[in-house]
Amino acid sequence: MNRLKISRTLIVAVIVVAVAGGGLVAYSFLSAPGPSCTPTWNCAAQYPLQTGRTPGVAGQQCEVNSTSVYCIGGVDAGGGPRNEIFTASVSASGNITGWRQDDNGYPQDVTGQACVTSSRYMYCVGGIRNDAGDDLAASYFTQLYANGSLGVWQPTTSYPVPVDSESCIAWSSHIYCVGGNNETDGTESTVAPSSSVWYSSLNSSGIGKWAESTSYPSGIFVPACFGADGFAYCIGGSDSNGDPLGTAYFAPLTANGVGKWALTTPYPVSAAGQSCVIASGYIYCVGGETAGGEPPSFTSVVFAASISGSGIGPWKQETGYPRTVGTSCVAADGNIYCIGGFDESTVGEDSIVNYASLTSLSG
Repeated sequence: MNRLKISRTLIVAVIVVAVAGGGLVAYSFLSAPGPSCTPTWNCAAQYPLQTGRTPGVAGQQCEVNSTSVYCIGGVDAGGGPRNEIFTASVSASGNITGWRQDDNGYPQDVTGQACVTSSRYMYCVGGIRNDAGDDLAASYFTQLYANGSLGVWQPTTSYPVPVDSESCIAWSSHIYCVGGNNETDGTESTVAPSSSVWYSSLNSSGIGKWAESTSYPSGIFVPACFGADGFAYCIGGSDSNGDPLGTAYFAPLTANGVGKWALTTPYPVSAAGQSCVIASGYIYCVGGETAGGEPPSFTSVVFAASISGSGIGPWKQETGYPRTVGTSCVAADGNIYCIGGFDESTVGEDSIVNYASLTSLSG
C-alpha cells in the first residue's frame, strides 16, 4: 500500500504471528525501557502483528468493553491490510501484559474501517479492502463475551456507499457515521471526501436500515468524532485538498438522526486522525497528522478539554506522547491506552503500546 493512501486515511488512526492451540495464544512481547517509555507514558506488551519478522501495525480499529481491549485489522509493517483480531485484558495494576489472537478473524482484510460497541456487540462499517486502496460498503457485527473473546462475525446492512476514513459514534442503540472518503463505484479513482452523515439502529440482529441525516458543514475525512450525553463532537480531519483542519463542531443526537451542527472551541493545532477518548466529562486527544506528503508529518501533542451540551471547553495541553504518531487509543478503568500506529520517527508502522492514567496527564 502506498504511503499516500496511509496518509489519506491515517489508517483512521493516521492511514511471524505465532498460532497454536486454536489461535488463542497469549503474547507477551514487553517493550524494553527506553525513549518510548516515560514517567507518565508507561510501556505495555507490544502489539503482536508481524509481517515476516517485523512487527508493526497502523489503522487497526481498537474498541473497549469493560477491561477488554479489541483491535481489528489494520496494516502490517509491509503496508498490507490484515484480518487478524487481537485482544488484551487490562490487569489490576492497569497494565496490558499480553495479547492473544482471537479465533474469529474479521471476514476479510481491512483497514480504515469504523467500529463501535453497543450492548455487548461490536459493529464495523466499510474500510479499505486491498493494497490498491479500494473501499468496502460491507458492514459486519459480532458478540462480545465476558471472557474477552468474540463471536463469529456476521454480515449486516451495508453502508450506502463504499467508504473509508469515516468516523462513527454509538449512542442509545444507534450508530451515526460522519464524513469519510466515498467511492461511488468502489474504486479509488472515484474517491471524494464526503459531508454525508448516515445513521441507523443497532440491535442483536445487526445494523438496521441506513437513513441520511444533517450533513456535516464540509466534506471531510478522518475526523475524530465521539458521543457523550446525547451529543456528537467532531474534531479536526482533512479537507478535500488533504489539508488537516483545526475546526470542531458538535450536534445533538436523537433517534431521528443528528441535529444542527454548531462550531465549538477549535483544536489548538490543525490535525487529522488524532485519536481521542472520552472519560468523566472530558475528551483527551493524542497525536495526529499535521501535514500530508511523502512521508506525512505527525505530532506528539496531547490535549484535553471538558465537554457539555454547550460544546467543547478550552483545550489544555497535557504531557506529550513519547512519539510523533498517528495511533489508536481507548480508555479503560481510568487509563488511556494507545496502540501501535504510523510513527514518524521510524517512518513506518510500530508495535509499541503506551498507557497513562488520565489523572497523570496534566503537566
